[in-house]
Formats: sequence, structure tokens, C-alpha cells
Amino acid sequence: MTLVSGSLLGGSLAMPLPASALGEEAIVDKLEQVPVFVILNSDGQPLTAAAEVDDQEVKVPVVFIDGEAAEEFLTRAQEEDPSAEVALVDLGTLYQETVLGDEEKVPLLYLPIGDELDTAIALQSNFQGVPLFIARQGADGPYLTINQDGQASLPMFFSRNDLQTLLDRYSESNAEAADDIVVQVLSLEWLLATMTSNSDPELDAQLQQVRLFPSTEVLNYIRAQDSEPAAGE
Repeated sequence: MTLVSGSLLGGSLAMPLPASALGEEAIVDKLEQVPVFVILNSDGQPLTAAAEVDDQEVKVPVVFIDGEAAEEFLTRAQEEDPSAEVALVDLGTLYQETVLGDEEKVPLLYLPIGDELDTAIALQSNFQGVPLFIARQGADGPYLTINQDGQASLPMFFSRNDLQTLLDRYSESNAEAADDIVVQVLSLEWLLATMTSNSDPELDAQLQQVRLFPSTEVLNYIRAQDSEPAAGE
């Protein structure tokens, strides 16, 4: 693992300015690696929840980061619609169809993994949203990157434990530097907004490096579901 200089976020969560940061294709490519879950009714429409958008209450699709949480909500949804089911989709496709498309843009409501949200709040008491964990060399130092095919990637983890696995590996060969590592958290919602609206060229270059790592527990959940025999087998 190598270190890269930079000031992503600059230690604060500022509202992005209206300008194009990453192109639609680049955003979708990054998000396609992230599995998420939605609950579909018998008409194939996603479960929605009331949310306030531009001072108006609207119904927005609910996106679950955690498959087990989606299953818990499914039990309730099936009380009203026995045909309701959990669907696995990739965030890139979902985001492209609802937020980036030419049709009327539809906001999404993301429900985080409960344990990860608790961890995020322990790091930042006023945290809201879906946590993404990142590491840097000191509170204001460069962010840790990983080298992939000769290119530096800036990893952001949906799981604090997955980030720790990376840090443990880093400390094996960089014991002294590892003592200065600081773990920080930002929200997926902030990242998505910033990737589509940003006017800072330096930040834009760092956004190009971002790689999102889904939770290992979520990936294991998906594998377990795939290995279960279909009904009737």
C-alpha cells in the first residue's frame, strides 16, 4: 500500500458547488461494484417511504445496504402484499435509472447497516447517512491508497472491520507510520452528491481515484442466498 497526498473533504462536509465533477459513466462504473437491496411489490415497484424534498413530502424508493435488514422489512411488507420480495441490484444501475437518467429524477432513501452507523456515530457524533470509512496519515495528512495495476485507488469501506483488515496489513510493513493512522467517516450521500456536483479540480482528481468496497458480511449474505436451493428443489 502506498500513500497519496491530498485534502479530500478537508476535514469538513461542505455542500458541493454546481458544476460537473465526474461524468455519468465514471460514476456508474464506481457504483456498479456496490450491491444493494430493494423490496418490490407484486407490480414490481419498490417499497417507498415519506421524505421531505424541497420542503415537500414525497414518496421515495427505499434502498437497503444490508440484505438482512431488507428481509426484516420484507416480513412487514408481505402483511400487506404477500407477493412482495427482496431484489438484489447494483447501485450503479439503480442510481443511473433514478437519479442520473433523462426522465424525472427520483431521490433515493438509503438505509445504512445498523452496526456500521453506530460505529460512525462513535467517530463523529452528529453523523447521518450511510457510513464510508477511510484512513489517512494523521488528522490532516494524506489518504491511504492501494495500488491496482500500477494505479493508485482511494479505498472507501462500507465496513469498519474491512478497513481494519487493510490497516492490519499495512502495519505489517509500515509499523511506525501505522501508529499515526486516523480513521474518518463520510457519508455515501455526500459522496454521490459531490461526484455529480463539484468545482474543485483537486477534489475532482481524488474522486476519480475512489473505489468503494462493499461490506464483506453483505457479500457473504449474497453468497449464502445464491447457494440456497430454490423452492421446490
